[in-house]
Amino acid sequence: MDVIDRVVAGVTERRPQGSGQDARPKMGLAVLTCMDSRLDPARLLDLGLGAAHVLRNAGGVVTTDVVESLAMSQERFGTRHVVVVHHTHCAALAERLPRHSAEESVRAAVRLLRAAPDLPHRDAVRGFVLDIERGTLTEVPTSATGPAVARAAPSRAGWRLSRCLWCKRAFDPSASSRRRQRRVYCGDLCRLAARAGGPAPP
Repeated sequence: MDVIDRVVAGVTERRPQGSGQDARPKMGLAVLTCMDSRLDPARLLDLGLGAAHVLRNAGGVVTTDVVESLAMSQERFGTRHVVVVHHTHCAALAERLPRHSAEESVRAAVRLLRAAPDLPHRDAVRGFVLDIERGTLTEVPTSATGPAVARAAPSRAGWRLSRCLWCKRAFDPSASSRRRQRRVYCGDLCRLAARAGGPAPP
């Protein structure tokens, strides 16, 4: 029996009891965090079944997909609050944002979410860092003014979302695959589609 067989073998016994319940998160909360297996957001934040939407990727960084998912979460499922949790000793952040500490990466994520035009609710966005060894959660100051933000933003242009000329989606220009055109297209597929003269999606 391989790993997948083992994890699905007891589905009947462990069947979630959420069937038939309202799909709207009870706490009106969405959580963005890292995919690290040492981090359990439900246990960390004491979230029961149906309490919140949880989005995870490598590093818990803000991407186009994250913004789209949060927009759907807010527009269709009524969430109003966003919590960003990054953690110490994060290999994904070291790879994706090599010059940023965990605190700086949290500030970057919060700034991007607060600036995302696709999100109808951007005021209640807060960021935290989990000390993976101690298990302590510390809030990162993310006010619009003050020295903390100034230290975290060596290049202010990199903290703002742009809108792709072809697909019209919001994206982080600093994460685009095309450096010379990173403020124009969100990726190579959109760039190639635009050059081929294909119609932009509705």
